[in-house]
Amino acid sequence: MPQRSSPKTLKDLSILNIAVHMDSLWAADYIQNYLDQYHFMYIIGPFDALPSHLVQDLLELLVQKRQLSRRHLHLLIHQQLESLYLGKCSSFMTDAIIRLVQIRCKKLKRLDLSRCNRLTSYGLSMALSYLLKLVYLNLYSTNCTDDVIGTVGAICINLRDLNICKTHVTDKGIFALCGDDHSGQGCRKLVSLDVSFCPRITIKGVKHALRHLLKLRQLLHNDVCDALVALHEDAFQRGQTTPYHLRSGTVNDFVVPVSFLEIVDLVCPNLEYIFILNENLEGDVLEHISRLTYLQNLSVSCTDSVVPFSEGLVSLLASVGHGLETLTLYGYDDINVTAIGQSCPVLKTLTLESCHGFSLEEVSSGSSATLFCNLKSLRLGVEAIDNQATVSQSLQLILEGCHHVENIEITNMEGLTDDMFRHVLNHNLLTSLREFSLIDCNNITGATMFELLQGQNHLQRLVLLNCKEVMRRDYDQMMKIAAGQHFQLEITWT
Repeated sequence: MPQRSSPKTLKDLSILNIAVHMDSLWAADYIQNYLDQYHFMYIIGPFDALPSHLVQDLLELLVQKRQLSRRHLHLLIHQQLESLYLGKCSSFMTDAIIRLVQIRCKKLKRLDLSRCNRLTSYGLSMALSYLLKLVYLNLYSTNCTDDVIGTVGAICINLRDLNICKTHVTDKGIFALCGDDHSGQGCRKLVSLDVSFCPRITIKGVKHALRHLLKLRQLLHNDVCDALVALHEDAFQRGQTTPYHLRSGTVNDFVVPVSFLEIVDLVCPNLEYIFILNENLEGDVLEHISRLTYLQNLSVSCTDSVVPFSEGLVSLLASVGHGLETLTLYGYDDINVTAIGQSCPVLKTLTLESCHGFSLEEVSSGSSATLFCNLKSLRLGVEAIDNQATVSQSLQLILEGCHHVENIEITNMEGLTDDMFRHVLNHNLLTSLREFSLIDCNNITGATMFELLQGQNHLQRLVLLNCKEVMRRDYDQMMKIAAGQHFQLEITWT
């Protein structure tokens, strides 16, 4: 049955107690005697011995309870901090507050200022010029400019992860970030760089980053693929080939162009994520993609049926499926889940969106027991389908095998019935289930939901949207059961 509400831990109770009495006890002396009367570089306060993760927990709780104010930040920002995530405190982050970080936090290694757009570029530059030990910096959607990145490139030379998505940085900033070969400056240790949605960073800046940041494993920008193609052509003209160590490029949900797919195994042999069109899964392109032996996350969109599932995707999965952990398919009308299960033994996340049809092949009972045995997340969305039987059988095959599944979301599934779900539960008790969502599934009733509430699972979230056979009285009864049994369960019904 769903997990029951458990007592809070001693740590959580202590943090809650501090938050409740923050102004009346912990910050009382500072508020009464010093706030707005003096400006202190350092304060020996009540939280100086509190480690970074507990300071972060207290900050987030104060934000959640809408109690955080600048006086609290004056006391919580202390000299021993090694990590500070201030994105959730963006409304309080001014140049005066970031100056405290600049002066006090010399040991800081991880800093998150995402969405702190009240900070000026000057304030950012000054603060970062004192933080020499940073290895992680998030400036997402801030007033970061080329001058700020110039400071980062000159001072934060140990940086490994930088996010400047949705900022005002240009190609000039990328050049400054990379430094030059003689000065010793530049963030040459960068492993991850996010410059997506920076309209003033062009393919020129992306190419420069690829040439000089040789340790990059992830580079996010719309022009990454085009830049790699251009660099490969330049190298080819010189009689060279230059493989890069990128494991992830472009931006999620941006389809990779054919020009890149034709050389993908040559320039990015270590690629772990790729998003492609089904129409490209043939000929030489298919052969090149099939050589990506490190692929872990594959997304394929089917805009037409020129290349059947049984020829294009099945061939690809036969080559790279052994290492796939995440598979996302859009718009297919001939999905064969048996082929997916047999080709992807370690698959953990399966998403089938806007499906128009399924095909099913016979599988022995012994083989079916091992299909999808590592699956933890299933998301199935069905469009209008005439043959609901194959859809129902395909879903049943997946559910019976995924004994470790934690999240299930099913949309517009007319073939999902009480009898079918009971048959699944006879083979798989779904003991690891935490979230279960049904949307527009009109042939399943509240009876099945009550079986879930009585089952041996860890259900924490149950979502039932527009399921016509699940009535209001069913919802009321489920809420009553959850309250009476003290389940730690969130139920949503419409």
